Amino acid sequence: MDGPRTTALPVALALLLVLSPIAAVVHTGAGASTAARPASDAGPSPSSDAPGARMTDAPGAGFPPVTGGRNTTAYLAIEASDVQRSGRGTVSLDVAGAAALDRAALEGRHSYLSLVESFTDAGTTAEREVAVERAIARLTDRVAALERRERAALAAFNEGDMSARAYLRELAVVNARADGLSRSLTQLYEYVDSMRESPVSPARIAELKSRLVGLRGPVRDRVAGAMRGGDDPVRVFVETSETAVVLATVTGSEFNRQYVREAYLPGVRDPGGTDRFRTDRGYDLEAARTRASELYPWTFENAGPTSTGLRTGEPYLYRAGVYSVTVDHPHGTAGQGDLVTYIDGATGDVFREVQFKDVSEVPTAEPLANRSDGLYLAVNRTHPGGPVSVRVRSNATGDPVDATVSVDGEPVGRTGSDGRFWTVASREAFTVTATAGDRNVTVGPMLPADTL
Repeated sequence: MDGPRTTALPVALALLLVLSPIAAVVHTGAGASTAARPASDAGPSPSSDAPGARMTDAPGAGFPPVTGGRNTTAYLAIEASDVQRSGRGTVSLDVAGAAALDRAALEGRHSYLSLVESFTDAGTTAEREVAVERAIARLTDRVAALERRERAALAAFNEGDMSARAYLRELAVVNARADGLSRSLTQLYEYVDSMRESPVSPARIAELKSRLVGLRGPVRDRVAGAMRGGDDPVRVFVETSETAVVLATVTGSEFNRQYVREAYLPGVRDPGGTDRFRTDRGYDLEAARTRASELYPWTFENAGPTSTGLRTGEPYLYRAGVYSVTVDHPHGTAGQGDLVTYIDGATGDVFREVQFKDVSEVPTAEPLANRSDGLYLAVNRTHPGGPVSVRVRSNATGDPVDATVSVDGEPVGRTGSDGRFWTVASREAFTVTATAGDRNVTVGPMLPADTL
């Protein structure tokens, strides 16, 4: 079997030595509470609560879908009473952060090359078995270390020892390291699959891959792009409980804006539980899809292409009791998997979710508006952490106005030639101000629309 030239290893190691780790920024303020649960598809009822038992800390303590006030896709959320911190952070060019990302990428590359070299150099079946056993041991340790790092960052953020910006930087570095580990695990699976008898099962590799699911995500990718300076600064909604994290942002150009959201609630998982979707005949992917349709009724009633179980590639995560269900829908961005859910086979509930939405298709509440200094400002809200539309027009002519938009006194962007700007809502009351020259107009304070 051909492999990369091993002379790349000393070069990678030399580069690793000159890169420095990321530093944290101290910030104060914290809350208190514990667990989390997902919200469900918005439907016709204005109620924000659903009948039935709520989730407890015990894995598998289920709960019914929660109904909102407008028809759109469901979303996985932290229960309001369990939120420890909620806020926003802006990430831009960050030299130290970019160096930490480079270091993570190089270490991941070195780990991958070491794996390839060890297997390529193994000339006998016994040597290949030893190489596989050593590789799975190393990767197991590295996955566990990365989980500890992610939990430590979450604890520091919740305790007020880390700002939202510093927390996002740390999540971006964890994301980069998880990418490298996932690549190595995929390569290890290919080696294991080529062996007649392997000391490591595909299920064990899938279990390690499943633990990386919540450590990677598209919002973290966008944070990394901003840190490197290749992308515009990104403003991110951050919400956490004792164990869970939700990230959301609005990205894209003036006429192609996307709302991107990721949520990870590890407490929903029961890794040691019985997989309800596994039968004597194998893995029942259709049953997993049916469960997803129960949790996201509007999405499946309006679904485009759907994929179950196959998103992550081999070894498929259902070998570890994790079922990915990917769905496109009318409010999505078309072509990249608008809703990606990961269902735990033991609890039957979603513990990881990624969403992409076209902001122009997102239902919003009726606008809150104000007129002042010849300007008209209208703000259309959605749920906490959801997209918020800001429109600025001339009070006299109704023409769009290019204005600077500030939220709670912090400038967050401009409306542009179409007079419109999108950002993300906070959980608490917030105020929006639009400024054009020496004129300004304000709406708020206002709360997000909990029923959307």
